[in-house]
Amino acid sequence: MKVYSEGRIPVKSWAPKLDAGAQEQSINLANLPFAMSHIALMPDAHSGFGMPIGGVLFADKAVVPYGIGVDIGCGVTLARTDVSIEKLKRDRLGRVLAKIEATVPTGMRSHDHRVDPDEALAEIGMPLPDSIEKSWFDRAVVQLGTLGSGNHFLEIQRDTEGRVYVMLHSGSRSLGKTICDAYHKKALALNERWHSQLPHRELSFLPVGSPEFEAYWSAMTFALRYAEVNRTRMLAAVEAAFWAFTGMTSWERVVDIHHNYASWENHRGKNGIVHRKGAVRARAGETVLIPGSMGTASYIAEGLGNPESFETCQHGAGRAMSRTAARARATSDQVIHDMEKLGVELLCSAPKDVAEEAPYAYKDIDEVMAASTDLIKPIARLTPVGVVKG
Repeated sequence: MKVYSEGRIPVKSWAPKLDAGAQEQSINLANLPFAMSHIALMPDAHSGFGMPIGGVLFADKAVVPYGIGVDIGCGVTLARTDVSIEKLKRDRLGRVLAKIEATVPTGMRSHDHRVDPDEALAEIGMPLPDSIEKSWFDRAVVQLGTLGSGNHFLEIQRDTEGRVYVMLHSGSRSLGKTICDAYHKKALALNERWHSQLPHRELSFLPVGSPEFEAYWSAMTFALRYAEVNRTRMLAAVEAAFWAFTGMTSWERVVDIHHNYASWENHRGKNGIVHRKGAVRARAGETVLIPGSMGTASYIAEGLGNPESFETCQHGAGRAMSRTAARARATSDQVIHDMEKLGVELLCSAPKDVAEEAPYAYKDIDEVMAASTDLIKPIARLTPVGVVKG
């Protein structure tokens, strides 16, 4: 762990390599008047909007919309099957992937059939709060059970013993972005009215006790449940594909985790709001998921509850280069060919964008894992055999 002391409070970083942008953003966080104790940067940290992805902020009576990000509730879920990799590879993998692609919309696509909003609200388990406009939900409800684009993925993986798993990464689709953008603007307007001294405009905040805070918190809470249901619906479609083509007799959902959210917690004897942006809660004994990039390993791990990281660990490998730089390094055809050589079958709704998510665009997952030995304990190493991307 490295400590930076340029800000009002220190920054404690587990990142073996930290880009200059992320370091500057972490110091901005450290200069927020309501930031408590220290800022924590996970091993996969890299620059984002306002706050680094892979960053943790412990705030006193304030929430920063960009400290959670535009994809509220983005996270990962994992299911374990009793299917062996040998059985799956005997002409079944392609059929399973094709069925998934046919039933789970990817990229910018939504469902082309009506999605009942009342059924969706019943599954989410809470009424639509007043802080979410009906038009936002109307746009989001047809995306419930869809993957999205960018770094969202659906992977069929195997462990070292040849047992097959499914790992899925997605979030709250347009709903989270709409909420973040709307409440960031409200926060910025309030901060300008109060002449708040912000280290950066993207760190505008809403104070506890204000109507705007209550509105954002209820909207965020709803978006977290939406994201969970989104992953649940997609996983149900994947499960159906496995039942149809593999002879599976056991399907077990292992864990579902968020890595873009805020929550009230107690650390160092104080109550405050922990912002985890591209970071995962890792209390002692808690199961966490750490995906790599397509073509590289992912991990199931157990949290160690490190108080220095606010009981948090990395959410994945973390980007090593921008999407523009990744596209400049190789063509998508080259990346697809490289995946074939690795024995990974890839389906993508936007093949021209594949290079953006190439393994070389991300940090070395094993270096990231090596930097987190005081945050987590690895339990299982999973490698991809089939990938569906947006």
